Formats: sequence, C-alpha cells, structure tokens
Amino acid sequence: MPTLIEARAPGKLVIVGEYAVLAGAPGLAVAVDVRAEARITSLAGSGNQLVIPDTGESFRFRWVSGSGPRWEGDSPGAFGLPLEACAEILTVRGLLPRASELPPCRIELTTAAFHQTSPDGQRVKLGLGSSAAIVVALTGALLRLAGGPILSQEELTAICCEAHRRLQGGLGSGVDVATAITGGTVAIAFNRQSGPEAPVPQAQPVSWPRRLSLVAVWSGESASTPAMLSRLRAFRERDAGRFASHMERLGANAGQAVAAWRAEDLSGLFSAITGYESGLRQLDAAAGIGIFSASHERLREIALKHGAVYKPSGAGGGDFGIALTDSRTVAQALHAGYAAAGISVLDAELCAPGLSVRGGGARRELAGPGQSPGRGQ
Repeated sequence: MPTLIEARAPGKLVIVGEYAVLAGAPGLAVAVDVRAEARITSLAGSGNQLVIPDTGESFRFRWVSGSGPRWEGDSPGAFGLPLEACAEILTVRGLLPRASELPPCRIELTTAAFHQTSPDGQRVKLGLGSSAAIVVALTGALLRLAGGPILSQEELTAICCEAHRRLQGGLGSGVDVATAITGGTVAIAFNRQSGPEAPVPQAQPVSWPRRLSLVAVWSGESASTPAMLSRLRAFRERDAGRFASHMERLGANAGQAVAAWRAEDLSGLFSAITGYESGLRQLDAAAGIGIFSASHERLREIALKHGAVYKPSGAGGGDFGIALTDSRTVAQALHAGYAAAGISVLDAELCAPGLSVRGGGARRELAGPGQSPGRGQ
C-alpha cells in the first residue's frame, strides 16, 4: 500500500506570553523536535479508514459532500475529532473537492512522540502541543490530497487555528498552531482584523540569542489546557476590570521580553521573564487557575538554587517548565540537579523545522530559519 502523502509538524514550548496572548499581547515560542504525523495512503476498493497507530484502532468512514467524514460502524470519538474539524473547515472554505472526487484512502494519525509511559504503566501526555501539531499535519496532508493552490502561511494558520479551536471548545490562542507551521523560534503578534474573539497569530522567525541556554523540565504530570482556559474565562466574566489589569501587566512584561530577545539583551530578557512569572502568580492567585502547582514550585526552587530564571511554560499546572541562563556551566548544573532529584529534562532539539509535507507533488516545507541551540539547551 504505497504512501501518497506524509505530513509532519512539531510541538512547542512557550517562552513567554501564555494567557496574555489571549488579550492580544506578544509572545515567544520555540518549536520542539517532537512530531505529530499524518499519513495518507491509497486504499483498494471503496470506503476509507482512519487508523490510530498509537492505539491500534481502525475506523471506517465515507466522505460526505459539504460536511466531511461520516463514520460507518463504531465512532472513533475523540480520535476522530481532528479529521472531523479539519475536513469541515476545508470543506466550508471550498478547499476539499466533492466527495466523489476524493480517492479511497487510509489516513493514519499519530502523536506517540508526545506521550510517555509513567512508572505505573499509564500513558501520559507531555503537554507540548500535540493537538495543534496533529491538526497542522493533517491539514497539510489533506490540502496536498485535494491538489488545490498552495496557501500562504497566514491563510494556513487561520485555517488550522479555526480547526484547533473547534477541538478545544472555542478556546486557545493559536500560538502552538503558528509555531508548528513556522518552526524555529518565533515572536508572536496578532492580526486584529480577524476580530477580538478569534485573532489569528502571526509568527515571525527570530534568531536564538547567543549564550542563551534553555532547559525544559517535565513537571511529572499532565495539565488540561482547556480546563485552565475555562477558569481564566470565568475570571474575566466575573471581574473584567481586574482581568484587564492583569493582562496589561503581563502584556508589558511580554513586550519587554520580546524586545530584549531581539536585541540579545539577556539581562533585560531575564528581568522581563522574572516580571512575567511574578505577574502570572498574581493572576493565578486572583483567578484560581492552578498555574503554580507544587511540582512547578519544586522545579523553580532547583532552578533558583543554581542561579537560573524559571517559569512554567504554557498553561502551567503540570506539563513543562523552563529554566533560562546565560551560563553553560549553570545549564550543565541544572541538568545534573534535576537528574539527582529524579526529574526528567526534555531530550529533544529546539528550533525544529516547521510543517513538512511529502508526496502528492513536490515536497514543501514551512520552516523558520532559527538557529538551533541544540538538544534542550
């Protein structure tokens, strides 16, 4: 069964801007070489299959003009949501042909690299943006299958953000989507013309500052980003004034961090990120989001002991935190200190290439030109 199309998209770490980007603040994120994959192969006969190699399950469906896949037999539930969302958005935008024009195919979706097995045998999600990465990879593969025009990065980002927000109940900034498409390290800004409820992030590649080391450390537990965003939304609805005040402070720190990053002013960067972490603490205390778990406090204590700057990356609560330093010696001490405490450090390259699609025509790759700082540093 020959492979027709294979698309891959990376995960991400947020460096600064989480939560505040929802109010239009700038941010910084870096693509991580942990990849979601969407593979489309030809299928003999009629009908189509969705296969989830992570679980070994397979589900049959047929394309329905104007709506996307319709399941035959058992529904894949949450495993089918990426295909349903992506196909629906592409159909509405006229980017998928009529059902009769789509060849029978087998679609495989895998995010295995975004999970690990815990000591008690449970499958744990690492919190590196797996849902965004699979939406980006699948959208790229479906667009190649459709054989339509090549879209601009902005158009592709808008489509993938819309599909990804459908997976998360309308929540999410799209930072993980934009990073997965662009790759490298990106400064995030927002297109206000798209409307306040669904702004489209614009990712501009930026270089990795010389002498900067980033150590990404696993908290040991997964967090539910949609649940935490729901608590933030509830805070905004019950106290819009205080919400705006917190967002203003966080936005100012995020802007300072982006400016310092561009200028390779590491002292200014560390000061801005320290201020941002303090602002997140105040937001967390006011909104009850659950950003600063006991795990993150422990990771922060180790980072500060070695003279590094620390903050949760992304929604917090669990998932990853990041420690930043301008000293390679400190970075090495952080690795040793976390290892001695039985804490896992991310073992994956940073500044990974963005979305790549092979097959179905010439290979096309959307990637930022960021200079890789190496494996987790």
